[in-house]
Amino acid sequence: MEDVFKRTGHGRLQVVQDGQEAIDYLTGHGVYSNRFKHPMPHVILLDMKMPRVNGLEFLKWLRRESPNTLHLLPVVVMSSSNDPKEVGEAYELGVNSYLIKPINWQEFQERMTALNLFWSDHVEKPVIS
Repeated sequence: MEDVFKRTGHGRLQVVQDGQEAIDYLTGHGVYSNRFKHPMPHVILLDMKMPRVNGLEFLKWLRRESPNTLHLLPVVVMSSSNDPKEVGEAYELGVNSYLIKPINWQEFQERMTALNLFWSDHVEKPVIS
């Protein structure tokens, strides 16, 4: 995914390893306190199967408990699961879209390129404080 973002030249990708690290990043805790080095994202690409805090738990925190205007951040779920229950829960928790990760590498790259261009160049995003 990082390679695709670098190649398109649109947007910057910040990667965290789990849901708790995502919360720490967004709230600027610990190593993420420097906003110049760790800027606020314009959109979140969310994996549903993360350790410590999974995707649904992260969404609950983001939409219901996060400080300031963090709850306005757009969220795109990238999942290998098309379980209708999980898809429904994600939309109930306010995701902006739910995409299934293609198995084919070429299709995955094309989808990431399109997603990157859409959110970088074509969408007005909220100001987050």
